[in-house]
Amino acid sequence: MSIKKVQIASWLIPALILTLSACDSTSAIEEEDVVIADPIALSTLSCDIEGINADPFTVADAMLDNDADHEDTADYTYDAATATTIALDGITASIDGTGATSVDGIVTVAAPGTYVLSGTLTDGQIIVDTPEDGAVKLVLAGASITSSSDSGIRVDNADRAVLILAEGTTNTITDGTIYPATAEQNAAVWSDDDLSIGGTGTLTVNAQFQDGIASKDGLVIRDGTIAVNAPDEGIRGKHYLVVRGGVLDITAGGDGIKSDEEDDDTRGYILIEGGTISIDAEGDAITAETDALFSEGTLSIRAGGGANITPSDDLSTKGLKGAVMVVVDDGTFNVDTSDDGIHANDTVLINGGSIEIATGDDGVHADLGLTINGGDITLTQSFEGLEAVLGDLVINGGTLDITAIDDGFNLSGDGDDPGGVESPGDPYDMVFNGGMITITSGSDGIDSNGSIEMTNGCLAIAGPVPGIRPEQGAIDYNGDFAISGGVLLAAGAAGRMAQTPGTSSTQPSVAITFSTPQAPGTLVTLESAGGSVAIAPGKSFQSLIASAPWLSMDDTITVYRGGTVSGSSSDEMFNGGTVNGATVVGTVTVSAIITSVTL
Repeated sequence: MSIKKVQIASWLIPALILTLSACDSTSAIEEEDVVIADPIALSTLSCDIEGINADPFTVADAMLDNDADHEDTADYTYDAATATTIALDGITASIDGTGATSVDGIVTVAAPGTYVLSGTLTDGQIIVDTPEDGAVKLVLAGASITSSSDSGIRVDNADRAVLILAEGTTNTITDGTIYPATAEQNAAVWSDDDLSIGGTGTLTVNAQFQDGIASKDGLVIRDGTIAVNAPDEGIRGKHYLVVRGGVLDITAGGDGIKSDEEDDDTRGYILIEGGTISIDAEGDAITAETDALFSEGTLSIRAGGGANITPSDDLSTKGLKGAVMVVVDDGTFNVDTSDDGIHANDTVLINGGSIEIATGDDGVHADLGLTINGGDITLTQSFEGLEAVLGDLVINGGTLDITAIDDGFNLSGDGDDPGGVESPGDPYDMVFNGGMITITSGSDGIDSNGSIEMTNGCLAIAGPVPGIRPEQGAIDYNGDFAISGGVLLAAGAAGRMAQTPGTSSTQPSVAITFSTPQAPGTLVTLESAGGSVAIAPGKSFQSLIASAPWLSMDDTITVYRGGTVSGSSSDEMFNGGTVNGATVVGTVTVSAIITSVTL
């Protein structure tokens, strides 16, 4: 893993027209007669960051195919004056009211209603066992419950169970290290039926056997401050797991948050609609048997020890994982994983949010298609940045800053399923319809086993450096690359793998090969009558592919090197600004849809 660290640290981050304090590359100029240019005004870029997809597939669309959850917000309200009170004291409990009994430290709730628990139970448990309809509300109001040989709270039978964390109280549930051999339950807080958790108090779950909080049916968390430490799964809902708010802090020896219904494709989903969630999991941080859906929330997650740990072949250690789909509408995500940051066995759709990922494997991976409609996505460390296998990889909007040891974007499927399944049709496409995208890659910047299409957006690539990986290039495709709009600046190694857009393009491109490799940070500016762009790759390069909407046939492009940039409106991509102190390298006349020159 030390090799990966060195590579990433040495590459730096490329930029489309990037602001670098060390942009002055005068020392790299070898011409005897140089011409110092007048200040060059850079064009204002239009990259459609907001996205062009007017009707994206959203979390709400995904939920149309999933079972609705059981939550009734009225379940979180109660009348303390009419409730049954249970005062815990050592290995006994005093009960005032109806519906519950206590024998040898075992408190059994046998009827729907409200039960307020306080005090300390040093060796015992709360059991809910009622066949009657209606909610059983367990109000934890300063309760500490410890069992030496079972769950602290166990719901064997109920229409639905509700844990209410009373305002201003601190509560603790601890289970035993060994359960009965015939036990079905395996969690400190365990329910055989639907379970809801709400209230504004605090709950600490110290699981010692396996799971922290688990429901064999649905589990909904409305709010509360909840800390879970578990040797296996942190929080698990079989039919579904929904988080609508609260503060969750989960440490898990297995998966952090999990839903695992395998026999019903309308269940097994995870829905995060809010809350502040921290997860440190040895397995997956968040994993759904079907869909993993995110509409809001602030998530800070680590899986498998983080990005500097080699992914295991035996244990899945992904960040956000859906066995069918992952859909992100909004939210703030900080993801640190040894395996994929975001992973779907089917489709990934990102419509918004702020996402930062460091991973030892793929940043965002979809076994089928991957679509980004918006959002702010930063991959600080990855093996491959974005990968789709048997589907299109489409960027419709957003701001993406991608750092990858291997390919930046990889469309690895070519229409043939490696598993032997018959191809569903033609090879897949990598499509750029919008967005502001910068890629730093050790291998191909963008690699499509099908075709590439670019209609809009701004794409800057710092690909493989000269002489290191001659079989790789800033652009790599097997089909065609048709560009009809947008700004493309792709820097990398020269040679046979320095592919250009194809001749089917309607927007001209120029392919410049420099006579010698250019030093990292060298600022190159291209100016024509219609506009001007610049790039300062953070890596050595010898080839530069450029295309912009203002280029047209017979244009004369002046190529400059060196100087500094001022007046940029962005730290990563110049949107306007002025280049000062640059020197003329040469001129290029656009004589064909693809014009190639050596300077």
